[in-house]
Amino acid sequence: MPIPQQACWMVRKVIEAKEILEARHFVQLHNRSLIRQIYLHLLGDYNRVEWKSLMFNNTARPKAKFIIWLMMHGRLMTCDRLSSWKIIVDTQCVMCRKQVKTRDHLFVQCEYTKQIWSKLCNWMQKQYLGFIDWHQFLQWVVMCAKGKSQHAQVFKVVYAEVAYQIWIERNKRIFEQKK
Repeated sequence: MPIPQQACWMVRKVIEAKEILEARHFVQLHNRSLIRQIYLHLLGDYNRVEWKSLMFNNTARPKAKFIIWLMMHGRLMTCDRLSSWKIIVDTQCVMCRKQVKTRDHLFVQCEYTKQIWSKLCNWMQKQYLGFIDWHQFLQWVVMCAKGKSQHAQVFKVVYAEVAYQIWIERNKRIFEQKK
């Protein structure tokens, strides 16, 4: 059956999935349900993101988790991103007035942010190493947030809320000229 052009994307996906499933014959193997096999087949081979432990089972506010999601995907409206769209903006960091505002600088390299993280890590009894690279910082955050322990749960919430508050502070300094 050809897929109608006027069909919405959801109907098209259902028809495509039906055709895929009709072409492949699934057999129940080793106590694996047929539904699970079909789901995994339709899902495909996508790599799991390393920062998923920051998002799931996190009791932080939804807007804080949304900022984390934007940050991890590199979609925050930082100056480097805006200037890549040919929008003229002040590229100097409003927190430390030293470097260009990028995601990496704002959340890892900025002196203001480093002070916040060192104080919070001291409070949470975690060792903060003063990271220079975003990827090292992200690996440390993911390692601290993994697991179901109370320390990991507290770290997830604190990380999300601190990242959100850093973003809000940055916006207040830019748009409201308040500290």
